Amino acid sequence: MGMEHRITAVAPTAAANLRQEEWMRESRFGRWFLGTEVWRRYVLADALDKLAAKAGHRAPDDAHILDIGCGQGTAAALLDEHFRPRRITGIDIDAELIALGRAQAAAQPPPTTELVLVTASATDIPLADGSIDLVLCHQLLHHMVAQREALAEMHRVLRPGGLLLMAESCRRFIESSLVRTLFRHPQEAQQDAVGFLDLVRAAGFKLAEDDIITESPWWSLPDLGLRR
Repeated sequence: MGMEHRITAVAPTAAANLRQEEWMRESRFGRWFLGTEVWRRYVLADALDKLAAKAGHRAPDDAHILDIGCGQGTAAALLDEHFRPRRITGIDIDAELIALGRAQAAAQPPPTTELVLVTASATDIPLADGSIDLVLCHQLLHHMVAQREALAEMHRVLRPGGLLLMAESCRRFIESSLVRTLFRHPQEAQQDAVGFLDLVRAAGFKLAEDDIITESPWWSLPDLGLRR
């Protein structure tokens, strides 16, 4: 597992405490990039395709989905496509991104799935215990120092038997020179795949080896996959 750059995992729930979150805001370039088609298609959509396939029949019908660290809510349409939930709640600590997402949603045709975007911290989720069927945590934890607290909150709001779908970039990619130049991350918080998996299990999630994918997608390679 030493060569992986990204980890994608599906974990059923199995509690938790919370403390204050430490969060590093993304660079101006990074905030722009999260709104591009490159991000949506090659990073977010690719991860959700794999997560949905892993979830398979375990994904609940008519679910209430939490998209934690949702940014401007780009994942909502993809979540609707894969899971047909009754409701998607997106939370993000960045109020500007939430405002942008609300404006974009208002300009779209009315969705068949109820979408709620809320400014909130991942370490203090404003939802009741056991009120969520499925949590999407996509590329969030490597922005945070308080990773244990965030995972504890995800575990708290998930109902028994609910699913956590998580995709993360690992330390080797985050600490590469290009990423450190263009994006901002708390370097002391970075993990390898084993570190992320240990955190997920420590939060109370049941995680089998078959639930895990480790890979090095082309965008994570130093040469962007151009050299064979």
